[in-house]
Amino acid sequence: MRAPSVYPDPTVGEDRKRAIGTTSEGRYVFIAFTLRESELGILIRPISARYMHEREIRRYEQR
Repeated sequence: MRAPSVYPDPTVGEDRKRAIGTTSEGRYVFIAFTLRESELGILIRPISARYMHEREIRRYEQR
């Protein structure tokens, strides 16, 4: 199992991040999120989450 990889998202506007990793069942997932500050500290705000397609997994594994 590889550690999750986090990349900057080129979206203009808010500072978004993208992460790729695996679930406990071994399925690859893609997550887009942003970090927000609050009185509680830094919060992770998920924007999108989905399972990755086979072609995306192959590209990810070749890195």
